Amino acid sequence: MAFNTFDYGFLLCISEDALRVETLNEYLSSRSYLVGYGRSQVDAEAFALLCRPLPERHVHALRWYKHIAALKPQTNGQTPESKAKRVQPPWSPPEGTDVSKLHLYNSLTRTKEVFVPQKGNKVLWYCCGPTVYDASHMGHARSYISFDILRRILKDYFKYDVFYCMNVTDIDDKIIKRARQNYLLEQYGEKKPSPSQILQDVLTARTPFKAKLAETTDPDKKQMLERLDAAVDAALGPLQMSVQSNAAGDTLQNQVLLEEAKDLLSDWLDSQFGSQVTENSIFSLLPKYWEGEYHKDMEALNVSKLILVNNSIYEVLTLCIVLYFLSARQLRLAFLMHSWKDTLDYSNNTMESAIQYERFINEFFLNVKDILRSPTDITGQFEKWEAEEIELNKSFYEKKTSVHEALCDNIDTRSALEEMRALVGQSNTYMAARRSAKLPPNRMLLQSIALYLTDMLKTFGAIEGSEPIGFPVGGNGQNADLESTVMPYLSVLSDFREDVRKIAREKKVTELLRLCDELRDDTLPELGVRLEDRDGLPTSVKLVDKETLLKEREERKKMEDEKKKKKEEAARKKQEQEMAKLAKMKVKPSEMFRSETDKYSNFDETGFPAHDAEGKELSKGLAKKLRKLYEAQEKLYNEYLQSTQNGS
Repeated sequence: MAFNTFDYGFLLCISEDALRVETLNEYLSSRSYLVGYGRSQVDAEAFALLCRPLPERHVHALRWYKHIAALKPQTNGQTPESKAKRVQPPWSPPEGTDVSKLHLYNSLTRTKEVFVPQKGNKVLWYCCGPTVYDASHMGHARSYISFDILRRILKDYFKYDVFYCMNVTDIDDKIIKRARQNYLLEQYGEKKPSPSQILQDVLTARTPFKAKLAETTDPDKKQMLERLDAAVDAALGPLQMSVQSNAAGDTLQNQVLLEEAKDLLSDWLDSQFGSQVTENSIFSLLPKYWEGEYHKDMEALNVSKLILVNNSIYEVLTLCIVLYFLSARQLRLAFLMHSWKDTLDYSNNTMESAIQYERFINEFFLNVKDILRSPTDITGQFEKWEAEEIELNKSFYEKKTSVHEALCDNIDTRSALEEMRALVGQSNTYMAARRSAKLPPNRMLLQSIALYLTDMLKTFGAIEGSEPIGFPVGGNGQNADLESTVMPYLSVLSDFREDVRKIAREKKVTELLRLCDELRDDTLPELGVRLEDRDGLPTSVKLVDKETLLKEREERKKMEDEKKKKKEEAARKKQEQEMAKLAKMKVKPSEMFRSETDKYSNFDETGFPAHDAEGKELSKGLAKKLRKLYEAQEKLYNEYLQSTQNGS
C-alpha cells in the first residue's frame, strides 16, 4: 500500500549517487518519513539503496538516514509496523552565527579592542572634567553630550552597570586670574571714571594687547583677537571725537567702550593691581556662580546626573552653555551624526543636517501615531501579512542588526543613525504605496518600527519622557496628557470640517471652502495643530511644535510668493514679446531696411537694398539672406492687415 504513495523505484533510474541523494534530500525537506507518519517498509527498502552515509550538506536526507539506521535492528518482522514504538530522531543543534562584540578604540594601542570589564558587568569610568572660568563654547557642549551618549549606550543598550565619575577643577591659575580680573574691572566701573580717563586707560591697555596680537601665530586665535581689536577700534572713535571737542561725553559711549574693551582692560588692570587682590571670598564667587549655571545647562541638555569630584576645598565649578538657535535635541543629534572621537565641523551645514534629521524622523512618528489612532476593531489590529509587509519586516530586522553592529564598532552612532534613517525611508515608501492603493498599512508592523526607533533615541538621550512613540509634544512631562486629552476633540473638529467641505463642494459654496482652508492654514497652526487633507482618505491630524508649524507656514508662503512672482514675470515677458511682435508686424516690408542707413545706401522701388553703405553692390549671398528676411516681414505685415480687417 505504501508504494501507491511513494515509488522509490524512481531512485533506481538515477545513476549518479550524488544526484540520487540530492533528489531524496529535496523530497524529505517537508516530511520525516517517505510514507505516512512513521517508519515503514518503504523507508527500509529505500535505505538499502544507499550504500554509505550521506554528505553533511544534505541535512534532510542525512537526518532521515541516521534515524532509519538507528531503527534498523528492530525491523525483523516480529513486530507489526503499526505497533512499533515511535523513536525521536537524533537532534542536531544549530551552528548559529558569530555574535558581534563591543569594540572600543584604545588610545594606547591605537586600535579597536574587544571591551572586557575587569569585574563582571561592572564598569568604573573616570572622566577628566573641565577647568571652567568663563562661559562655555560648543566644544565644551560636545564633550559632555558625547560622553553622556557613550555612557547611556553602555548602560542602557549594552546593559553594563556603569559608575561614572567626573572631576571638575574649580581652582587653578586661570580661575584665580579670571576672578581677580572680574573684581578689578568691577571696581574700576564703580569709580565712574571720566570719558578722558577711560579713553586714556583703554589706549594704554591696547599697547600690550597689540603686541600680543602681533606675536600670535595660531590662525583661529589670531582671528578672534583681530575681531576684538576691530570692535575696540570702532568703539574708540565716537568717544575720541567727544573728548577732542571738549563735549560732555555720552554715557552710552562710555558703556559701549568699556564693554568692547573689557578683556584687554581687565588684563591691563590685573598686571597693574592684581597683586593687591588677596581676599579669598573674591575667588569663591566665580565658581559659585558657574555651579548654578552648570546644573541648569546639564538639565537643559538632558545630560544624566554625574558623580562630581572637586580638586580643592572650593565648590564645584560648572558648565554654562547658551543655546540660541538649536534645541538641546538638535544639538545632540548633530553630535550623534559624527564619530565621537573625530573632529567636528561646527558649520551651519552640520547644524542644518541635524534639524532636517529631526524633522524627517518626527514626521514618521506623527504619521504612525495618526495611523494607530484610526478606528478599527480588534481583528483589524491583526492584519494578514502580504509580500510588502514581509519585505519591510525583513528590512526591519536587517537594520536592527546593522545598528547593533555599528554600536559594537566603537559606538559608531553616525552609522547607526544612517541605518535608522534608511529604515524610516523604507517605512515611508511602504506607507505611501498603501495610501496610493487606498489600503490601510499594517498597524502592528509600523508600531513595532516606531517603538524601536523611539527606544533607540531614548537610549541616545534624544528623547525624554515616558511616551512610547515619538518626540514629546508641548514640553517635558505633559506630552501624554496633552495628546490623549486634546486628540478626541481635534478628531471631532476634523471630521466636522470634512463634512462641511463635502457639502460645500457639492453645493459649490466657495466661501465655506475658504473658511475651511483658513482653519487649516492659519488658525490651527497657532495652536500647534497640523491638518493634512488627503484625497480619498480621512484628514490626518498631528500635534506639532507651534514654532515648527509657523516656520512651515512662512516657508510655504515664501514659495507661493516666489511662484506667483515667476508667473507674473512669465506673463510680463509674454506680453512684451507679443507687443514686440505686434510692433514688428506693423512695419511695411518696403520700410524695414530704409532706416538702416549705416548698412545700406540705395534701394529699389520695393524698398529692398541694392548697395551697401559704401555704395558697393550687395553680394549674391547677402542679397539672398536679406530677401528671406524681406519675405518673412511681408508675410507678417499681411497677417497684421488681415487682423485689422477682421477687427481683432
